[in-house]
Amino acid sequence: MNPDFLQALLRQHAPAQAAEVRAVRPRPLDSSTSILSSLTAGRTAQPIGLYGLEVELREAGQPWRTERLVLKAKPHGRAICQMITGLAQACGGAVAEVYPAFEYLTGFGNTHRRELAVYAAPASPAAALLPRVWGTHADPATDTYLVVLEDLSERELLNSVLAPAHWTDAHLRAALRQLAAWHAHHLVPAGAAPPEAAPATWPQLAPLWEALLDHAGRQFPDLYSAARRRHLGQAISGTPGNWATLSALSKTLIHNDLNPRNTCFRPGPDGQPALVAYDWELATYHLPQYDAVELLCFVLGPDRYHLRAGYLGYYRQQLHARTGRFADAAAFAEGTRLATLEFGLHRLGLYLLPHTLSPYPFLPRVVESFFAAANSE
Repeated sequence: MNPDFLQALLRQHAPAQAAEVRAVRPRPLDSSTSILSSLTAGRTAQPIGLYGLEVELREAGQPWRTERLVLKAKPHGRAICQMITGLAQACGGAVAEVYPAFEYLTGFGNTHRRELAVYAAPASPAAALLPRVWGTHADPATDTYLVVLEDLSERELLNSVLAPAHWTDAHLRAALRQLAAWHAHHLVPAGAAPPEAAPATWPQLAPLWEALLDHAGRQFPDLYSAARRRHLGQAISGTPGNWATLSALSKTLIHNDLNPRNTCFRPGPDGQPALVAYDWELATYHLPQYDAVELLCFVLGPDRYHLRAGYLGYYRQQLHARTGRFADAAAFAEGTRLATLEFGLHRLGLYLLPHTLSPYPFLPRVVESFFAAANSE
């Protein structure tokens, strides 16, 4: 990452700024919270992970200044897919046998290009949700995929996954308002095809979900009791009908990994906290409720479960105010039910694979919050 190369990236991303770079120095940066990069390390010849940069630059003829930036070197999606297959096989049982057939159907195949596509999109008011993007770079010939972002290390509630109580009502409402603005901006009306189809349908994924549920019950019986497994098993058996319902609902561009591991807050222009969401490699078109469901499962503990319905209602009101399409509370609740179900069966099922080998302290709490949400619907 020499000055000439970084300058070329900055000018390509924002030509009007005519950025000049005269020095780039490495600086320490903790990248241990990047789960996909950490798990994929060693499976590719390319350097991957997060790297701190101290950069001397100026824009549009302004005075020289020093900026702290972060370089993110991304693994190719196939390396991530292969890594997850390896985790599944290490876990043994039905999931080891079933998972290889689904290696490229679980949403990780295009992670190397999705985040770059989100960051390269034209600016909009909804883009206030994003960190400042300084540049992107893709070289398929060498499997090099780079993003240069603002340094967020001093922002409020950065990587607060182990401190959900620090998310106040003001933080949650600010996050839900910004999510509603983002989802409204990218909304695809019901019945219209989104720009990118899901890699697999629910009926296609049902055998994988059954294997993931079997793994959860064998490895974590305290979390996945017989009654809970029966509940999710019945849900899996109803995937054809649920998928038909889901397919008819409006979709939007969602983060698809929106939780306190990938978010922080900056001061907003109105004095309220403003959400920043990063790590968009799983971004996809899906139900808008999905991001809100995931965030609430990560943040709400038993003392705040009773607030979930109110927060979801607030999010619906914000989304409807911007689109005029979500007046029907019952229809919105059905979409929320489906989003919650997929989060539990798919995302939490996949989380449990690495959790089996190296436990994530936050995950049991999130699983409990998911079941509280599923039982309240």
